[in-house]
Amino acid sequence: MLDVHPPHTPAHGVGDFFLHLFTITVGLLIAVGIEGMVTRHEHKKLAEEARETLTAEIRHNMANTDDAVRDIAAQQDRMKKNLDTLEKIQTAPKGAAADNADINAAYGSTGLEKTAWRTAQATGALSYMPYEEAQRFSGIYDEVDNFETAQKALIEDEAQFFGALASHPIVNGHITKEGADAMAERFGFGRATFSTCTSPPAYCRNMNVPFWNIARR
Repeated sequence: MLDVHPPHTPAHGVGDFFLHLFTITVGLLIAVGIEGMVTRHEHKKLAEEARETLTAEIRHNMANTDDAVRDIAAQQDRMKKNLDTLEKIQTAPKGAAADNADINAAYGSTGLEKTAWRTAQATGALSYMPYEEAQRFSGIYDEVDNFETAQKALIEDEAQFFGALASHPIVNGHITKEGADAMAERFGFGRATFSTCTSPPAYCRNMNVPFWNIARR
């Protein structure tokens, strides 16, 4: 808030009046300039702090997604074995596979952090960054949301699988053809969902390689 005060003594002539006017104008310009410099400094500092916290949070999430992708690869292998077993049972309901079924439906999930991102949005720090940089951050956290959505879908698939298992329980290692059909259907959905879990981390690395390299330092 800038305050403008009138001169303490009356102006004596036109020259004196314009001198006072010039003095006030220069003073206002200096004050506005200083205020602008302070504001720009505050905005720059806010952007730098947000950049640091976002980069640290992304590093943390990258480590978690790296582990998650490895786990997903292992889960996909188990899923393939499950589907191979169920296909054998569907083909030969009274064969050996139906009486010695080994089904592994264990899923894992990974939590990702978004506190720094929410804070940057709330403080408006992104608006003080270069447009391309803000877009990179936005794209990365969009994929974080996609990753979490895919994991929620996996949890739903798992719940549906156990629902099918409850309707067609495995008794003494034996699975009926009806049970194999129901489980294969659920595993089919799960297999499709797994691909959506691996896509977001891959997107972040492929589309933001220079940025990811910076984040890894």
